Amino acid sequence: MNIYLIGMPGTGKTTIGKLLAKKLSYEFVDLDHQIEKESLMFIDVIFEQYGEKIFRELETKALKEVSTGTNKIISTGGGIVTIKENKNYMDGLVIFIDTELDIIEERIQNDFPRPLLKTKTLSTLKDERMLKYIFFADVIVSNDSDPDKTVTEILKALENHHA
Repeated sequence: MNIYLIGMPGTGKTTIGKLLAKKLSYEFVDLDHQIEKESLMFIDVIFEQYGEKIFRELETKALKEVSTGTNKIISTGGGIVTIKENKNYMDGLVIFIDTELDIIEERIQNDFPRPLLKTKTLSTLKDERMLKYIFFADVIVSNDSDPDKTVTEILKALENHHA
């Protein structure tokens, strides 16, 4: 079974994904890195040169490719839920990592620039996407504090999912 991590930018999907993959001895896949590797371009360059529509097409293509096989933790980009058909390619457990906006802002203030945050606020993005995250998710966990605590919550959810 694959496990997909969805959520806003800066919620800790990559951090949680790496920790979870280590605990479960699963392969970790960062979908944004996969897209950069395949396109030989950074995400922000794809957005600047080709726009969001082309990026979303590349994202769906990468999702289909990485979803083959099992025992993977797949950290998706924050906007994966904006394309409804992507839910069909997430064959496994989809976990929505929910984090308070002020915590996200603190986490990403010194981070690389996020393409969509050049034109929208985090609050606007969350408003646009929240119902989509809930629609996609099998499980919702909070990552407001300690990533290890979040991983423990996910492991409990996995046990319940198998029960």
